[in-house]
Amino acid sequence: MRYRLASILLVSWAFTGCTAAEDTAEVVFDPARLHEVEITVDAAYLDELATDLDERVPCTVVYDGERVPGSGIRQKGNTLVDLDDKPSFSVKFDEFDDTADLHGLNKILLNNSKQDSTFLRARLGADMHARAGIPAARVAHAQVTFNGVDKGIYVVVEAIDGDFLRLHFGEEHAEGNLYEGPCCGDFVDDVEHMELEDETKDGRSRDDLRALAQIIEETPDTALAAALEQRLDLGRFMKSYALEALLGHWDGFAFRANNHYIYNNPATGLLVFMPHGMDRILEDPAFDPETTPVTRLPLRIRAIPALDAWFHAELAELAGSAWSASALHAAIDQAASVLHTAGPGAQASKDLADFDEHVGALRDIVTTRTDAIAPTP
Repeated sequence: MRYRLASILLVSWAFTGCTAAEDTAEVVFDPARLHEVEITVDAAYLDELATDLDERVPCTVVYDGERVPGSGIRQKGNTLVDLDDKPSFSVKFDEFDDTADLHGLNKILLNNSKQDSTFLRARLGADMHARAGIPAARVAHAQVTFNGVDKGIYVVVEAIDGDFLRLHFGEEHAEGNLYEGPCCGDFVDDVEHMELEDETKDGRSRDDLRALAQIIEETPDTALAAALEQRLDLGRFMKSYALEALLGHWDGFAFRANNHYIYNNPATGLLVFMPHGMDRILEDPAFDPETTPVTRLPLRIRAIPALDAWFHAELAELAGSAWSASALHAAIDQAASVLHTAGPGAQASKDLADFDEHVGALRDIVTTRTDAIAPTP
């Protein structure tokens, strides 16, 4: 199909035409070890950390023995959690010291994994996107202590920020608009619903996303593909949409208008979709890839025979390549070994018990879904 060929050529040019930034952070996301994270917050700041989701407070972070003073921390998420429980955290290493970083990273996320007792779904989703050639946040596991108290097992997630953009798009192409899609609204209906990084500070315009929304809303079927390719990395979107369908990512862009980023790649001027929040994938082994999406872009794709055929071609290709039962099971087995190296602690013991109780079901889901999505000759 000419639409698909044009997109493939454009994507190839976009990635060969830029130089990715040197990556020194692999050690932070090494999946073969249980990382050790020690967080210390002075007593004077504990009340603010417990009651304010927006502002960071000073902290010191020690990550696998590397001390980063001058960091800033806040709770992550939409709901405050008692500090005596197990909050998720967002840690910014250069919040109070512009020169501070952790192996080149300015920020990481520490997810408590309350919605995923296996601590594994985000890792499996990231791995599968990597096999498909779609950039996604890297994932690792850590045992965290907070002011000397064991907080148990956390999922360490790479932040989608300037460091991430430099790594995947190149140093010279890391300053485009970066939008985050909060739950649960379609940008086609409300561009202002999207969160635009540094919008006020840099005086950024949303005209790029408005233009894409207008194309989706107003362009006739016969001209839609060509019009989309003027504003959207359509080839990558097709892969991303197909991956959501294969992974049963019901909490993502296509099926819930949630958990996604959109980046305006300065190298091409095209908007790029990237995944986020994959801790609910692979919950339903029977999730049907044909499930009707809720957002306008995939709805229009499914309604146009040529684009629908392209979507199904991506499903078949990814089911036979990026989806790898052996790789998924190997990642599960590796994590099982890694997590059981956790040191003593009441929360760590509880987390390991939850993992052991639920990991078998996840293995079964991978097996069942592998059979269900196998490409038909």
